[in-house]
Amino acid sequence: MNTNTNTNLKITFTLQEIKPLVIENIDNAQNVNSELFIPRLKSYTELHYPLIKFYTKYKKNKPTMADKLCFVILLSYPKNIIESLNDISDIKLFSHDNTDFNYNDELTLNHEEDENERYDCICSYEKLQKVHIVENKYSGICLQIGSECITKHNLISNEELKKFNETDKLLKEKRKEIKEGKPIGYYKEEKERQKAEKERQKAEKENEKKLEKIKTGNFKICYMCGINIVDIRKIKLYICNKCKNKNYEELGFKIRHNYGINNCENCERNFIDIKYNMPYLCKHCKTQNKIIKCHMSICSTIMVVDINTNNIFCDDCEKKIIKCIDCKKDFIQNTCEISRCSHCLFNNENKFISKICVSCSEEMNIKSTESWRTYCNDCYREIMDITEDPPKCKCDIKMSVRTIKKDGVNKGRKALGCSKFPNGCNDFKIL
Repeated sequence: MNTNTNTNLKITFTLQEIKPLVIENIDNAQNVNSELFIPRLKSYTELHYPLIKFYTKYKKNKPTMADKLCFVILLSYPKNIIESLNDISDIKLFSHDNTDFNYNDELTLNHEEDENERYDCICSYEKLQKVHIVENKYSGICLQIGSECITKHNLISNEELKKFNETDKLLKEKRKEIKEGKPIGYYKEEKERQKAEKERQKAEKENEKKLEKIKTGNFKICYMCGINIVDIRKIKLYICNKCKNKNYEELGFKIRHNYGINNCENCERNFIDIKYNMPYLCKHCKTQNKIIKCHMSICSTIMVVDINTNNIFCDDCEKKIIKCIDCKKDFIQNTCEISRCSHCLFNNENKFISKICVSCSEEMNIKSTESWRTYCNDCYREIMDITEDPPKCKCDIKMSVRTIKKDGVNKGRKALGCSKFPNGCNDFKIL
């Protein structure tokens, strides 16, 4: 498209919004028996009237001469072509290389000789000195065009012009980036970055103002929206006027139906919800915190902690936590004399010792007099069951049970071996 503004007619409506009006008036404009039959007209005022009425009803401004010209041109096309058009720029005007109009005639007029003879351009320009007659090659409808309008070859809408200007601007920026050796899209990204930075700075200033007010103790963040601040000197509820007006019916319903004012355990703000007698958090504090009971079973202290925190003790119980002198694990010291956890204390008082089972590697508590034991009760029973009915070896005879006597980590453990060893197979299994 040629983008020279001197060869374009800029219009202020889009094809989609004007198409219904064109279809509504097209039959009357192309009807030979109609007073508004286009080829018969020398003045187009009556033909422009539907467009003027449309602008009065739907737009703030008045139609321009280019709008009127475009409207009449659209009325000169067959209805099926109008319905198939996608954009105003699809229409090829008079000076276009592949125009939709045939040039028929040129009339030169002398208004001094004949004052009653009047020829107007379809754009509404009155009393032309020179008239150009063009014919729509799709419908055969003839139009009167002035010398200025006949030089145009494109119709362009404001929306299309805006898109073109944006595209042209991007092309100029691209050339500049190439010239300066910058990456393509540098200036676009820079503008977006500057815009984002301005928005960030603006948000920071607003937050600073809010924080300054909150520090005075007279203001709090709105419980409902979490954005606006509330003057708590005037109202107990931490809800801004905007949220109150927006949620008026909902708040009224809650107040009337078993709801009440709760106090947040963390931020101490008041909010409307179902009335609770237990410690409670508002919806904002719930996202980062939770209420838990001290992990000590005999303690009933309630604490507000981080939402990801588990199994912690209150400050009083925390002071009582020490390490067991035997197992080195943390435990709560109930009295100053106790330095062992309950498990180790029991073992110590009953002369139990801890030993690892050689079979399952689990810890077992045994009496000090039984320090010779190497198996826990479960493993020992399992071994006894195996020895009563031992499996067969590779020689297809039942294996015999032996005790390992060789020095090493397995000394004293039970094992299964071939009954004919060393003349039999080498099948061997430690129990």
